[in-house]
Amino acid sequence: MRGTGHLEPLRGLALRQMGLVYRQDPQDVFSKLRRAVHKSSNLEDAWRVIYRNGKFSNSEDVRQAIERFSEDPAGNLRSIQRRLSRGTFDFGQARGAPIQKRDGKGNLTGKIRPIVIASLEARVVQRAILNVLVEIPALKPYANTPYSFGGLRKAGAGDRARGDDVSAVPAAIKAVLDEIGRGAGWIAAADITGFFTKIPKPTVTGIICGAIKDDDFMALLEAAISVELANLSELRKFADQFPIEDIGVAQGNSLSPLLGNILLAEFDNAMNEGDSRCIRYIDDFVILAPTRKAADARLRKAKRLLKEFEMELAPEKSSRQAHEVSKGLEFLGIEISPGFVRPAKKARTKFLASIDTQFEASKTAITGLRHGHKLDPKLALIATLKRIDGMIDGWGKHYWFCNDRQLFRAIDEKVRSAIGAYLGAYSDTRGRLPEGKEHLPLGLAELGEMERSPFVYPKLAATTVVERSS
Repeated sequence: MRGTGHLEPLRGLALRQMGLVYRQDPQDVFSKLRRAVHKSSNLEDAWRVIYRNGKFSNSEDVRQAIERFSEDPAGNLRSIQRRLSRGTFDFGQARGAPIQKRDGKGNLTGKIRPIVIASLEARVVQRAILNVLVEIPALKPYANTPYSFGGLRKAGAGDRARGDDVSAVPAAIKAVLDEIGRGAGWIAAADITGFFTKIPKPTVTGIICGAIKDDDFMALLEAAISVELANLSELRKFADQFPIEDIGVAQGNSLSPLLGNILLAEFDNAMNEGDSRCIRYIDDFVILAPTRKAADARLRKAKRLLKEFEMELAPEKSSRQAHEVSKGLEFLGIEISPGFVRPAKKARTKFLASIDTQFEASKTAITGLRHGHKLDPKLALIATLKRIDGMIDGWGKHYWFCNDRQLFRAIDEKVRSAIGAYLGAYSDTRGRLPEGKEHLPLGLAELGEMERSPFVYPKLAATTVVERSS
């Protein structure tokens, strides 16, 4: 029948009015929660968090991915948004990174921390999903338990001078200090062995599904927490420690701490009954109590509760029995002792070692100029000092809540000593370079060495020359 094409829009409208078909807008086929994930403002917020957490990552691959995405963040986020709105976004394969664990003396234990590194796009979407989940009223009791602080930002009594809310590690440390201030005199510390690898995904997703009753959103969530490793064969004997089945979630996924908090919400409630407190940060927790007997009893209770999830405490990182708070404690890399809150010795040693590593790499590269080697611009003097400045600034801001100013001044002195030795090596190399090459260790750009595509000045036409001569 000729000429019926113009009737199709009207026919579609009639069917939609009768409720027999979805509306044509591709965004409307998704639930309200699903659409909230790919709102521009949500994706932008997710990217800011990923950028802030990743720009100083120990992984070169992560830092490079951040740099590439940063070249056009608006365009990259629009691309993610389009694929999410069309239902074509693919989380893709991740890579497993078996990070070797060390004991308190720095020796390798033979055990690993199975970190999963997803693509940067996948991490942005995972964070965007987390942003939506934590605002769902039915899930807030799981996400905002008063004694659990890891993985989620908590609004609270902020540092007014800074204008910030206390969250994450500072919030957990403040909670410990508050309990000490209320009279808790005994403490026991504990660490849950392989926590993320033992979280049962079906149990946690079942709780979330029951709370939100949104199959569309659940499909996206389950895709976001499933793990497919591109390098599974390379992991060899460690492969079975990565969460590729129903048991275990990816350490490195923004959603994993929330899933852990949901699983342990009842644990947190039970551990904080009565006159004792349990301050938990993901898989680390401390018990604060008025007496040794109460603290030891609460530690035994923790073991019983965790056994229900086939979890146990790490003996090398957990207290056998409580000790007096006045003897000091270490929690989340922070030393707390009467009058002092400061970075733990391990954190201080690691920071100074990282500074030395940067200087040594630069010194080696600069010395290579004397033998005709080309200098990597990232290892030149100016770039190295700028990087060191960023490391110092970042480390200092990380410990903004610590009060041992004398300790920080002592660290400053060690850094200044390292800078002095580095500048001495630079000066020695500079004095040995050929004339005209003394500037090379600085890493400054050279105009004369830049690649150019110069224009060619045209040759005068023969007729023009004749005319002038006549």
